[in-house]
Amino acid sequence: MTDNPREIIAALFVLAGALMTLASAIGLLRFRDTLSRMHPAAKPQVLGLVLILIGAAIRIVPNPALGMLVLAAIVGVCTAPVIANRVGNVAYRESVEDGTITHEAPSLETFDDRCITPERGT
Repeated sequence: MTDNPREIIAALFVLAGALMTLASAIGLLRFRDTLSRMHPAAKPQVLGLVLILIGAAIRIVPNPALGMLVLAAIVGVCTAPVIANRVGNVAYRESVEDGTITHEAPSLETFDDRCITPERGT
């Protein structure tokens, strides 16, 4: 083990980024529909990528390859939310056309008729 504080800080950033990326992957598996999966696909995944790149940048700070890490972070931050937004728009448009999402709130009577209760046997 090293006593260099720069390496310890870099390892903590990489660990935090890996945990955020793991949380994003778990969110993608746990959520049911595309509109719900949009959030973990964009925000925690990008934060995890940026944290990992910060940890790598701290580790290789005098190296000229630092510019590539900064470029990768900028591209990740700029593209992932845009892609998630476009996927969300397409999923929303398709679910409105299918009728699974409506723009009007259902009335309470209509909602009660659709509920499955043990007393009704349905």
